[in-house]
Amino acid sequence: MTHMPLSKAAGVAPARPSAVRLTDPAFLADPGPTLARLRAAGPLYDAKVPLIGRVRLTTSDAGARALLKDPRFVRDPRAVTGRTMAQTLWFLPRFLSPMLDSLILKDGADHRRLRTLVELAFARATIDDMVPQIEAVADGLLDRLDPAAPVDIVRAYARPLPLHAISILLGVPPADRDRIAGWMAPLTSINAVTFFRAMPGMWRTIRHFRRDIRRGAEADTVMIRHLVAAEEDGARLTEDEILSLVVLLFMAGHETTVHMIADATWSLAKEPSLRAGLFGDEAHLKVAVEEFFRFHSPVMMTKMLTATEDLDFLGASVRKGERLSAFLLAANHDPDRWEVPDTLNPDRLPNPHLGFGFGPHVCLGMQLARAEVRVALRRLFTRFPNLALADPARPPTYGRRFGIRSIPRLDLRLSP
Repeated sequence: MTHMPLSKAAGVAPARPSAVRLTDPAFLADPGPTLARLRAAGPLYDAKVPLIGRVRLTTSDAGARALLKDPRFVRDPRAVTGRTMAQTLWFLPRFLSPMLDSLILKDGADHRRLRTLVELAFARATIDDMVPQIEAVADGLLDRLDPAAPVDIVRAYARPLPLHAISILLGVPPADRDRIAGWMAPLTSINAVTFFRAMPGMWRTIRHFRRDIRRGAEADTVMIRHLVAAEEDGARLTEDEILSLVVLLFMAGHETTVHMIADATWSLAKEPSLRAGLFGDEAHLKVAVEEFFRFHSPVMMTKMLTATEDLDFLGASVRKGERLSAFLLAANHDPDRWEVPDTLNPDRLPNPHLGFGFGPHVCLGMQLARAEVRVALRRLFTRFPNLALADPARPPTYGRRFGIRSIPRLDLRLSP
């Protein structure tokens, strides 16, 4: 069913909604009313992105899907502006340059070439083989908790578990995992204010992997050895290409999961009835996890896409060079796609949500994220079936990181 705002149906131009602060914790805690206003106002909403400027966001499921499969929009700005992302973001530290020319900013054949080289690492069979190791990591983290004391489950569990899991997948040696996890941890809570404070960890991570890449076939990290040896039509990857891929895999393999574990734990802690039958039936848990991704949408929007020409899109005029993003949170709460979208229903089927994006750039780490969330929730609630919010009268506050819907801190009481 095509959504038509009431104002359009009446032949009246839709009113532009008042400015929406997409980092407002009140909006993130209850986005439904604001998303309804944006949908009623039109198919695109003008937002201001920190460090970037104006970006137009889709407001519906159909709009998000249309954008993500439309070849007239590209990720690499050079196709339109002639400027690289590094030139556009000239104020960023130079050591980040390889990250600004990574897989997620490629289009067409170049994107397919790089993605093909890393997709096997995220194949379903590989992830299934990893589950016992992820369970061991989860159990080790839970062993450290004091059941008699309140705990911030994000810091103690939701954040370190995915970092260690992606280290296992990439073949990072056990001796390096704690160090790299420590460097990368601040990157899961970056916002416009703390961005530059997180740079030392990124610098150390990049330096570590660059040194390993230069060891070639003798590299400690299994994935680096694979990428150093990889060829595509006789051409090998450059050092910067390998570096950007490895760091991207680290981020893609853990970023979403940190927030999803926290969000799902919050839902299950505040509404114990949702736990009924969930952890004794793996099929039921899989269904519920998909609903957690839809309902919470921890990654709220996609990377920007740039229009390569003047065009009409969703009935709106878009100029060449304008930047758009698929607003995944809005898509996943669109009443034209979902029945009672603002209600968490762990039995919801079917559930073709956009929590991992859509199209050629669908999230590389989605199978790993799904497996980790299932393991994390099952191990946590099986070990501590009576866990509850430390202070039910004070719900956690959503973070102010643009584009991310996350709970930076969640205090729990593990036993009665």
